[in-house]
Amino acid sequence: MPATITLQALKQLNQPNMHIIDIRPRCEYETGHLPNALNIPYEILMTYPDAYLKKDHFYYLICAHGSLSHRACAILKAYGYQVANVQNGYDMRYFYC
Repeated sequence: MPATITLQALKQLNQPNMHIIDIRPRCEYETGHLPNALNIPYEILMTYPDAYLKKDHFYYLICAHGSLSHRACAILKAYGYQVANVQNGYDMRYFYC
């Protein structure tokens, strides 16, 4: 089971060196995202994780509702990456930054 964090708790951490990966499609990311989040769509991240992630860094993964990032975290954790899922995601209908 991957670690989880709420969006509100993640916003409170808000450190400049945090690694936040938004795995939504680019069009969703562009409608709104966390200020320091990097967009790497799910399919790309899951196909080439070594190109984007380092095993000695900790990453917070976020999607629209939390289910896809949860799945990605479970897979990446099994590969040895340090990841946490942002519960309930970042759906612009519910959260505004």
